[in-house]
Amino acid sequence: MNPLWELENFILRKVLGRHDSEFKRPKKLPLKTRLLSLPDNLMMAAKGAWRGRERVLAVFAGVFMASLVITTVLAYAVGLSGAFLQYSLQESIFDAKVDFADDPGPNSEGRTNDSVLWESLCDEFVSMDEFTDCGIVYGRQGIRVSGFFDEGFITPQPLNVVSVEGATGDWANVSWDYREAMEWGPPINGERPIRFYGDGIWDGEFGDRHSVVGDSSRLIYGSWPPSAAEAASKGAVVLPSMIASEAGVSVNDTISSLTFTYVTDNLGYENIGSGFDNCTGAEKYNPESGRLFCAVNMTVEGPMTVVAVYQEGTPTNPTLLFHPLMVSASVLSDEQKLILMDNDHGYLGLAVDRNELPTSSTRAAAGWLTDLKEDVESGNYSSPNHLGAYVLVEYNDMISGTITFLEIFLGIIQVFDYILMIPIVVLSFSVLIYGLVLSLEQRKREVSIHRVIGGTEGNLSGMIMLEITIISFFAWLAGYLLALAGVPIILAAVGFMSFKHNVFDVTPTLSFGSTFAVILLTVGLALLFGRSRTNEFLSIEIDEGVRRVSQKRKPRYWLHTIVFLVGLLSYIESWIQGRGGVGSIGSTGLVGNFVLNALLLLFGPFLLWVGGALVLGRIGAAGPRIMTLLFSWSPAVSDIRRGLKGSGSSESVNRLAVIMLLTLSIVTLAAVQGYTGTMVDERTTSAQNGADIQVQFDSAVTEQQAREEVMQAIQRAGDSDITGIGHATSVADVFTSPKGEGTLIRTWVLFDDHAQALIWDTQAVPGDDIDAAASGWKAGGFTAGGEARSIDPISDISTGESLKIEYTAYGFGGLDSEFNPIITTTVTESTVSYMGRHQWVPGLSASEAEQAIVIGESTYRELVGNATADSFSSARWFFELCDQSDGDCADALRLVSAEITNGNGITAVSDWPSVHSENERNGGLIFGTPGLLSLQFVVASLASVASAFVFLSLVLTQRKKELAILQAIGASPNQVIRLVLFEIMAILLVSMGLGIVLGLAIAESFNGFFGIFGFIFQIFLGGSAPIDRDLVWPWFELALVNASVLVAVVAALLYTTRRALQADLAVVLKGE
Repeated sequence: MNPLWELENFILRKVLGRHDSEFKRPKKLPLKTRLLSLPDNLMMAAKGAWRGRERVLAVFAGVFMASLVITTVLAYAVGLSGAFLQYSLQESIFDAKVDFADDPGPNSEGRTNDSVLWESLCDEFVSMDEFTDCGIVYGRQGIRVSGFFDEGFITPQPLNVVSVEGATGDWANVSWDYREAMEWGPPINGERPIRFYGDGIWDGEFGDRHSVVGDSSRLIYGSWPPSAAEAASKGAVVLPSMIASEAGVSVNDTISSLTFTYVTDNLGYENIGSGFDNCTGAEKYNPESGRLFCAVNMTVEGPMTVVAVYQEGTPTNPTLLFHPLMVSASVLSDEQKLILMDNDHGYLGLAVDRNELPTSSTRAAAGWLTDLKEDVESGNYSSPNHLGAYVLVEYNDMISGTITFLEIFLGIIQVFDYILMIPIVVLSFSVLIYGLVLSLEQRKREVSIHRVIGGTEGNLSGMIMLEITIISFFAWLAGYLLALAGVPIILAAVGFMSFKHNVFDVTPTLSFGSTFAVILLTVGLALLFGRSRTNEFLSIEIDEGVRRVSQKRKPRYWLHTIVFLVGLLSYIESWIQGRGGVGSIGSTGLVGNFVLNALLLLFGPFLLWVGGALVLGRIGAAGPRIMTLLFSWSPAVSDIRRGLKGSGSSESVNRLAVIMLLTLSIVTLAAVQGYTGTMVDERTTSAQNGADIQVQFDSAVTEQQAREEVMQAIQRAGDSDITGIGHATSVADVFTSPKGEGTLIRTWVLFDDHAQALIWDTQAVPGDDIDAAASGWKAGGFTAGGEARSIDPISDISTGESLKIEYTAYGFGGLDSEFNPIITTTVTESTVSYMGRHQWVPGLSASEAEQAIVIGESTYRELVGNATADSFSSARWFFELCDQSDGDCADALRLVSAEITNGNGITAVSDWPSVHSENERNGGLIFGTPGLLSLQFVVASLASVASAFVFLSLVLTQRKKELAILQAIGASPNQVIRLVLFEIMAILLVSMGLGIVLGLAIAESFNGFFGIFGFIFQIFLGGSAPIDRDLVWPWFELALVNASVLVAVVAALLYTTRRALQADLAVVLKGE
């Protein structure tokens, strides 16, 4: 016989007077017997659960939190995929590129070089329900591959600009190299592309898509031609902002000639040695692709007119290449069109009816697009005007390409989001495990007594596991359903704890596999841990259970300390790097090795959180002793000091302190980073819009004319919150050059009253004093953007040093004897003092600000003269009307903005509230941090309150006998209540203080992750100002959560303590 079993029988004979024969090891019951006893077991489990409501709540809370958080993370990924697809479609102009199915050549079939016939196919495409617009484009050669990851995708070449000539501007200053394109996508081409648009592209759906994206204008100067006829009459040219800036041209300037290249042939690396048989142009080698191209020049003659300038946004799909010049195809002769068609440079651009496209998920959209591709390519297209002519097409679906790139980008974003959610997932499992531990420990004596009275191990284990199973299942279901219902709300987050109606139709669902995985991770973990703990209880000696004594494993404090110190090192490293170095320590920080530094910054915040909670939790558990030392002089403490002896030594008390540290540190992290993100959105809006309202006119107007137009709109709006114009300003745009240098530098001019209208930020100016910067510009200083700073001799001067700049004014001096215009030049100069580097100028392009220098009005007057300065006119004006952060003012600004749009000569209007809403929406959509941080804050706040109540109730229930003993030796009820209040409140107050400090440290450590979020966000939108993520400390919200925890603690203390005091002392002391 087992010696332990024999010893157990001996103890029970002595204690309970029972015989050896009554304690044989029970056999496992048959299945039929167990099934028949199931109803009784369910009833017993239900009664046990009702009697131990506190322990049931502990288990329910843990499983519920784990289910809620894990389901939310998985369902959020599904919902984000659909919402992101819908958002990305707003950025795209062309949805498909239709090419000939066969390569050009003497034996090709289904091709034509007749551009009229080719364009006539648009009528057939537009007649289909799936398409809304179509037009011919002369640009990139035909793509005949299975996808853009096919090696052959990089072979077809675009048309590339070689040179431009015009009466105005400095086109020789323009670089047509565009190496960035090689980095943004496959190595197709590294020069600036150009597209010639046929009539179908200038109006209709394509005209709208080129003009606006979402609610914002794509164009920063000028306007998109309203019709193909107007585009043709002007020889319309639309320039990227970088090209316009380098050339120094603006809207309505003319171009006399434009030369570009087209490709006639190409060779792979295996044939490069033999060369081309007949290349009439230049041979160009692409080292990235390993191909040699024959590029031939073609020139179109003007006059061509610059009608608009667009902001170069973030590149998306590389199929048509990035940021081209766009020119009306009317400037091409019939012969030139024929040559381009012969060399495969003509294609049809299609616009899909996006109302027909399923956007609930990328998978659904991909299936629909695959079917559409098959339908388009399955038919032979012919024209009644060309008997016998037919065309075979290759349908290159660009939305599918966008989806592929989108899934890659989205995968990166989701990785960051999952990292962000690690703390709350760990917290949910911590609450689950701690809840199970406390729940099962409370049943240790109950299990032992059941064994004494004849309960078998199988019955007892089944009873406990049945209870845990039922509780866990309902907790999982509640968390699962709440998560699915809450994900659309999270996706609708526009700021921290701020939600608006989601404009995207998102219905997140989880697959069976994902749902089963959630069940395994929640219910499965609860059952696994519950069975392990239950078997441990059943294996202990009966007298251990009755007496409540057992062997405890000593915590590994040395391991806790090491983890905490490594996490603390990551905090110090992040703090040093965030400040560009401290003292003799450089910006690389303490850890010089790149790999080790990256690993430290990646895992360090989590080690700091876990290690900090474990180490500081011991200090929190020792709160009563700390408070006793601090308040030993108080009479209120002296009479309960003896009862505090040994306080904090309980493992349950230590767990309570750790849970408080874990929850409150996450609350702090979420609040700090959430409100910091909200501030970043506001700063981004101010940098983009510049003022309360920004107005663009179709031609330059004076300040008085601009004021009159806006004032009429204010009167039409009739809103009492805006009755007049506070301040108005503009930013002059000229070109200067350092004296003795031929380099033209874009120069922006800030007028003396600019600070009253423009919304500046300390991050935008040198130093951190906006008034000092404004005074510096006013006194003849200048600032430079990053790229402008690299230009000689600006790169050689230091802050405070002087530089002479020159301005050249051109005039008309009549006609010479041959009736050619005589152009006169006048050169003026001014000495300016370098103030430092600016980051951006409110309301203007951040990328252009990098290339520009900024001067004040006094310098401007020296350069152009008072007469020119006094008659200054501009197409862009900024207005300060009211406090844009006020709700009533925001509504009024939207109303006034709408009225200004209806005015005469207005091309675009943007108001601060609308731009802010868009930034909030985009920020929440792109990487989800506002919604996820809000989820973290809410869940952690509820967990802290619920944990304080439930776990404290369990802890105090375990101490009923201790409280009864205090009463038995003479302690009054008030003394007992005061003792318990002092002890637990001391633990909570110390733990709460340490939790906030730990949370602030974690928020600083995590700031690098959120900086990356912001960087990706700005890259995705394009042109955003480089906003630094300065942390915001929301003390009020943190105080509110901690106050709620205190209220819950006091309620739990009073409820449990009074119930314990009302119990029969004799019963409690007997332990029954």
